Amino acid sequence: MVEKGNATHLQAVTDVRSAEVVMRNFCESLPADRLLQGNDCDLDSALAKERLLRTYTEVETGAKLTYGSSMAVLAHFVGCLPHDNETTLQVSYIMTVEHKQFVCEVILPENSPVRSATGRPVGRKSIAKRSAAFEACILLRKGKHLDSNLLPTYHKQLPAMRNALLALNMKKTNAYDMRLKPCLWEDNWGRVPETLYLTVIELTTPEGLRRPYKPLAMLTRTRLPALPPFLLHLDIGITSDVVCSSLATCIEVNAASLAKLSAFTFRIFQDVFAKVYEVNQSRMSYWLAPVLGGRLIGLHDPFPEKLIDWEMLDFVHDNEQLEWTIDTPHSFLADKFLVDRWDGGRRYFSVGIAPELKALDAVPPDTAPSKHMKNILDYTVSLYAKSRARATWRHDQPVILTQRVLHRRNWLDEITEKEKVLRNKSYVCPEPLKFSALPTGIAAMSLIFPAIVSRLDSYLVALEACQKLRLDIRPDLALEALTKDSDNTEEHRDEQIHFQRGMGKNYERLEFIGDCFLKMATSISLFAQNPDNDEYEYHVKRMLLICNKNLFNTAIKLKLYEYIRSQSFSRRTWYPEGLKLLEGKGHTKTGKEIVKHLLGDKTIADVCEALIGAALLSYQDTGNMDMAVKAVTALVSSSDHDVETWKDYYKLYAKPAYQTAPASASQLDLAAQVELKHDYHFKYPRLLRSAFIHPSYPFSWEKVPCYQRLEFLGDSLLDMACINFLFYRYPDRDPQWLTEHKMAMVSNKFLGAVCVKLGFHKHLRYNGSLVEYQIRDYVTELVEAEREADGARDYWTIVKNPPKCLPDVIEAYIGAVFVDAEFDYKEVERFFDAHITWFFENMSIYDTFANNHPTTFLNNLLTLTFGCTNYRVMANELPSIDGSPIRVIAAVMIHDDIVAEGTASSGRYAKLKASSNALELLKGMAPFEYRMQYHCDCSDGKEKEELPRLEKLEELVGSAI
Repeated sequence: MVEKGNATHLQAVTDVRSAEVVMRNFCESLPADRLLQGNDCDLDSALAKERLLRTYTEVETGAKLTYGSSMAVLAHFVGCLPHDNETTLQVSYIMTVEHKQFVCEVILPENSPVRSATGRPVGRKSIAKRSAAFEACILLRKGKHLDSNLLPTYHKQLPAMRNALLALNMKKTNAYDMRLKPCLWEDNWGRVPETLYLTVIELTTPEGLRRPYKPLAMLTRTRLPALPPFLLHLDIGITSDVVCSSLATCIEVNAASLAKLSAFTFRIFQDVFAKVYEVNQSRMSYWLAPVLGGRLIGLHDPFPEKLIDWEMLDFVHDNEQLEWTIDTPHSFLADKFLVDRWDGGRRYFSVGIAPELKALDAVPPDTAPSKHMKNILDYTVSLYAKSRARATWRHDQPVILTQRVLHRRNWLDEITEKEKVLRNKSYVCPEPLKFSALPTGIAAMSLIFPAIVSRLDSYLVALEACQKLRLDIRPDLALEALTKDSDNTEEHRDEQIHFQRGMGKNYERLEFIGDCFLKMATSISLFAQNPDNDEYEYHVKRMLLICNKNLFNTAIKLKLYEYIRSQSFSRRTWYPEGLKLLEGKGHTKTGKEIVKHLLGDKTIADVCEALIGAALLSYQDTGNMDMAVKAVTALVSSSDHDVETWKDYYKLYAKPAYQTAPASASQLDLAAQVELKHDYHFKYPRLLRSAFIHPSYPFSWEKVPCYQRLEFLGDSLLDMACINFLFYRYPDRDPQWLTEHKMAMVSNKFLGAVCVKLGFHKHLRYNGSLVEYQIRDYVTELVEAEREADGARDYWTIVKNPPKCLPDVIEAYIGAVFVDAEFDYKEVERFFDAHITWFFENMSIYDTFANNHPTTFLNNLLTLTFGCTNYRVMANELPSIDGSPIRVIAAVMIHDDIVAEGTASSGRYAKLKASSNALELLKGMAPFEYRMQYHCDCSDGKEKEELPRLEKLEELVGSAI
């Protein structure tokens, strides 16, 4: 409305009309392809053209996708993508001209399962944009990211579901059969052998036995494999390696020689261990024999039967015991092995006569305690009261100074403080005792034989697990991979719960490197078989391969749980199976003893990763990774990784068209400039260009995909190089320390600094000013920090985090080098040595960096400040609901309650967020407040837990023969 006579209103109308004329003249001067049709266009003609454009209709719902609706559908989908606060959701349309027609490429955010789509060539830009949006919607529908109503399939997941997922299988709820003995002992049972194989058992430091040394030999139906030496703790501060030499040549045996070997073996069981077995040579697993001499014997002795002390075998066969009478010379009483006739647990090594003492003298005060201490004769006799009353003994018999055999529970472990203070000096009379025909050297070796054969059993069981997987792994590494020595072995903490002593190394270090190799191997296989997949598809497929659930399911099918060693040496389970026990503890039991052990699902999955690590380390000297590749194939059990050797990876790879296409001058120049920074010449410069293409850069401009595929591959390759560096340089560090210090090496902050140092940021192709600003700002700060650091190698730690594209470029470049070099891992190691090793030659300078990591800080706070051991930081992949991108949730659990959680695209960052949230929650809390709030009694309950645990273990193990 204009007021009549109002000059201001009239001037405004005039100005608007003038502006309209100017705008009309401008629009009419534009080319025809840029003119928009208005009300003056032919509506019928426009609708007819619209009907010619493609459409897509859902049969089930009738939902229709048209060119006109596609942009709205796509915008709605992008708006529903899950994202962090710092992520901007934006759709970019890039227009190019081909053959005088417009082609549009739509680029979606990085967290979208479909990254880009290209429309069909058309004559108008508006239709080109809609064509690209239509193609993107079709791809989303094919991937089931849009439902039948063309709506996004993403849904918010409830915290309750997350908690249930994290708590799944946290506690040990499953009891599995545990294999006690290897199948090797049962080979050829049912017949009397005609040939036997000799394995000589010797000590490198026999002085620790405190007895004359006499090696033993095991004779078995099949030859034992070469087994590594292992340590025994013979005395306080004295250890010795046990060396087992398996001879290749067999020994022929007949009825007479076998009878002598059997008599010697059963005499050891009877005199040393108070077990009397039924003689059944067809069911014997092995025989024992004395060995001549005391030298370490080679594996290639052509006449093994000459190594056996047949004269001693004859003596033991012909003499059940040595006879003593009152007229026997006193010299006979020295250096003998004495056994209580009624109590097999009372055994003595005689030193010699004690002439100053009589049988009825009081027991000297320094004597080892016993039930009966009235006098020396009374001390010697172990009969019950009624039998003691009926027994008569000579009072004029001499007194012998002896050393009582102590009940060492486990020679594989250090002597306990309780055992150190036990007295073993004893004074006994000879008449009530049995003088064994076994020499003291044989008796001493026999006493440690249970620990020896127990470790041999463990080695052989571990090797049988490897045979089941068709893997050739070193016995020591095979056993280490299958050893779980505490309830929380998988948590990599210093504080071990219910620690099983004397089991040797557990699987945690092997699981650490095996997990890394598994990630690398599956990444390479997926990349090689699916070169056109996007990063999202790679992540989803890899998650399905390496997740604990998949490994657990494979292990259950193979019954690998039977081979896991979760219990330390037991005095009840080392005896040979197959023989009927006539006398001794356990003789009333019938049938084969079945032993169960409690294992969590994650433990079984961790053992799978440890076996992969063992397969890798078995050939570390040669650098051959074929066995580790074979192990991955066996344990992931998937067509997505079905290779036997490292070379098979490259055979799977079909070079994509973009890689082999002729390189442009710009791409050749890039290859030349990058080669100046790292001495590697690219055969395919377009592959190198891909490593420098940011996701925002349109594909249509160079027909080269962005770096995300190569970054996925390079990330796993770099991880492996870092782990190798730390693993071999620090062989005694636990996985927690290795993980904390690896974080520095693979952090975005460090890799961003490497990218700038190499000048790679200058070659990055991107579309948008924001990326340019972020890079320029970061480079300025980093260069200044390096200048002021005066040569310090950790200068990069004090600057802010770089734009994520910079570390991505380094990982993508490593992936590109690896692919261009035909999957030669040595090129990855060469890059690592040239550009990364220098920063980490002294890892101690990064201790603060590692300790400030939230997860490490939380661990120290809970264990050192609050004294809590019942906590976990767990991470697990969230299931892909309706095709949503991969997400990982982590949670901090204290006494089985979730107190904090975090979600991210990887386990590393999810744990970081969860730990940070937990630290915020615990900030300023006093120890007594912590104990009250979380009902923590860890610092008080360690001793209380031990007794019921032993009772439970006894219940599971039983009293096997």
